[in-house]
Amino acid sequence: MEALAQENDAAISAIKAYEIRFVLNTEKILSLDASQHPLEWRSIKFGTNERDRVPDDKRGVYAFVISDPQAFLPPHGYIMYIGIAGKNSNRSLRERYGDYLTNSKVKLRPHIRNMIVQWHPILRFHFAPVAEDYSTDQLTALEDRLITAFLPPCCKNDFAADTRRQVAAFS
Repeated sequence: MEALAQENDAAISAIKAYEIRFVLNTEKILSLDASQHPLEWRSIKFGTNERDRVPDDKRGVYAFVISDPQAFLPPHGYIMYIGIAGKNSNRSLRERYGDYLTNSKVKLRPHIRNMIVQWHPILRFHFAPVAEDYSTDQLTALEDRLITAFLPPCCKNDFAADTRRQVAAFS
């Protein structure tokens, strides 16, 4: 019986390491209005060798997504994190992307560190630059709407106050 229990514990541990809770709210996802926030998303495989494809002169919104775009798999993706570049500054998407390539910055954020370490082989960085005249308030509102619609599991303190209370009820 002891050997069976050990085998069972090992199986549970192997699966638990990859377990993530996702919340998908149909109403909030459908409420996202593309005409209100027109975005042209692009995507790169996470890692330093594609950094130059991220705009160095644009602010915008970005998302880390687990996906593996191999031809034999159906299109899929798991949004893990949503953020913005240029909140109250002119920091570019490339500068913000660089933060995630800097170990000393990633170490300070356990959920981000785990996301990168656990899924880096199939982690993609999606980004959508915004127009020059896009205000910080508009950028923040866009981030809030996307985070509220998808509740990405690695966004821990980025929820609006009412959403944070709702999420806390289930944590």
